[in-house]
Amino acid sequence: MRTSPQSNSDAYRTSDLYYAAYLKVAGVPYLDEAIEDRRVFFLFENSPNISDLKRGYYNRTAKVPAMNFTEEIKALKALTAEAQRESRR
Repeated sequence: MRTSPQSNSDAYRTSDLYYAAYLKVAGVPYLDEAIEDRRVFFLFENSPNISDLKRGYYNRTAKVPAMNFTEEIKALKALTAEAQRESRR
């Protein structure tokens, strides 16, 4: 973990791994991850279309390439495990 949540206070944050994977595939720039109370948050650039992307995701109308989504899930799981290991040091 390279950044604390306070240093990215303007970042868009989510702890939902699958939603974070969707945001990555949708092209929202990923900034970092942060741990707060043993919970991993994924930090993204706060772009103007976030609310549209969120609505599409939760309304089940969003479409992204399945293989890209799967790969991003794997990558974020690895980041989560790494961040949790680092926080225990």
